Amino acid sequence: MNPVAIAAGGGVLYWSSLVLTMGVAAWFALSLALYRSDGGELAALWVFFPIALWLSVLLSRFLHWYCHAEQYSGFFSAMTHYSSGGFCLPGVLLGVLLAALLVRALGFADSSARLLDALAPGAALGIGLIRLSALFGNAGRGKLLITDPRFQYLPLAAPVTTGTGAVEYRFAAFFWEFLLLMLLGLLMTRFFLKRRRTPMKEGKAEGSVALLFLLFYSAIELVLDSTRYDSSFLRSNGFVSLTQIVSAAAILAVLLYYSRRSIRANGLRPVHFLLWLLWLLSLAAAGCLEYLIQRHGNWYLLCYSLMSLSAALMALSGYWMYRTLRGHRT
Repeated sequence: MNPVAIAAGGGVLYWSSLVLTMGVAAWFALSLALYRSDGGELAALWVFFPIALWLSVLLSRFLHWYCHAEQYSGFFSAMTHYSSGGFCLPGVLLGVLLAALLVRALGFADSSARLLDALAPGAALGIGLIRLSALFGNAGRGKLLITDPRFQYLPLAAPVTTGTGAVEYRFAAFFWEFLLLMLLGLLMTRFFLKRRRTPMKEGKAEGSVALLFLLFYSAIELVLDSTRYDSSFLRSNGFVSLTQIVSAAAILAVLLYYSRRSIRANGLRPVHFLLWLLWLLSLAAAGCLEYLIQRHGNWYLLCYSLMSLSAALMALSGYWMYRTLRGHRT
């Protein structure tokens, strides 16, 4: 049951909707403050957010329809009726990127990379609050059932009402995502404020905040999406979810981007091979652990602990590659 926050006359406002709105507002407010402090224009964000919202809803709905076609009567119904069904997170990533490029093409921003840098800390704050809204409904569909009453409390477990009316306590995946994204938001804000004082050996620092946010957020999603029983899978693949695939590809893309810049700045060195090998071995370990989780239901604690370590090392390989580009402060 989705608890009611405000009921006046014939209007009802649910707590989940209220927290979701707060998340979008917090994202806008923090991004606006950071963008203006960096010399950006207010108009860019006023143009960006409606476009990003429209594209994100459209694309994430399309991906959800593709992965869960059985939940809809048809494609047209999925794209026009939003009272049921769901959304797939990678569509939001694509929608935000396309919106930033469009705002730059329309002349409201002088640099898409600088705009995305300002949006990244706010995205961590906003998405974290949006995930928190799951605690006020049945959206937190954790795969792990917590049966011991001693652990049926946050931050480990959250109650979910089943179709029969029974209450189950499941792993609070979205609450953990909220906690991790609050921490990531603080780190990205600090990095945003410091990046202009950090010289780079090659190229500009613009875009680094957005790329490092993508790096660490992808590592979070890589693990937490595995803990959900409603993950979205490609029609040709039922082993790893679409979000996990996109997360691993995003980490690789950031690693390769900084590898290219690092080789141009420093030449090809042993550290490059070590970081590439670290990413590859961590990816292989994460894949093996996902297989073990699906085959051995009583290995959750060990496997998810090791998978978290593997995902963290994947992200750190990209971050350490970025560090090879940083010069010394004068």
